[in-house]
Amino acid sequence: VRRHGRELGSRLFRALSPPEPVYVDPRSPPLPQADHGMNLWLGGGGLDTGRFINIDLSEFYGVDIVAHAGRLPFSQGSCDRVACLALLEHVSNPGEVVREVYRVLKPDGLLEVVVPFCHPYHPYPSDFSRFSREGLASMFGDFTEVEIGIRTGPTTTMLTFMTYYGKLIFPVHCTNPALRWLNRAIMGSFGWFTAPFRYLDHWLNRLPDAHILANHFYVTARKP
Repeated sequence: VRRHGRELGSRLFRALSPPEPVYVDPRSPPLPQADHGMNLWLGGGGLDTGRFINIDLSEFYGVDIVAHAGRLPFSQGSCDRVACLALLEHVSNPGEVVREVYRVLKPDGLLEVVVPFCHPYHPYPSDFSRFSREGLASMFGDFTEVEIGIRTGPTTTMLTFMTYYGKLIFPVHCTNPALRWLNRAIMGSFGWFTAPFRYLDHWLNRLPDAHILANHFYVTARKP
């Protein structure tokens, strides 16, 4: 409701919420756009994915098919494009999902992935894994034209951890209403104050060792 609602309360919440401490590297691929043929978006609950078939475990906003990403209800070689953004960390066996995507993709079909590396624990509903560049290269070894790069970099990592650290001290979901709103005001002010620092990643992401503190990596790959 807060994300999509047009009510005054929802609109005020969106207007007053500080920006996410995230700088997306402009050299990383843009958000996937559905092309001709069969396009799947895995784990897109809560999103408007356009012409993608939105697949998730439960009936959220925007979900077209309820299914497990490791057991897709599509025949072998039937899909042209698969988007898998911020999903693989939430499944207990990410390799199973990658193999299933490989199965349903057509030859020359495109896979687009975003995964976390240096990012706090976030159980939505569970959180199992983090992914290094070497691990990703191994996981997508059966694909061709594999490109792995930084999507969000070191400053995003530091600001995100500082935000989570602040919320340990000033919990924004505590039961006391007065304290809850005070803590939200404190953390909101912190978010507005620190948000400009995220643009440091415009420079830092270009350094040769930026990957050791990358917040998220992207992967693009094709099925041979």
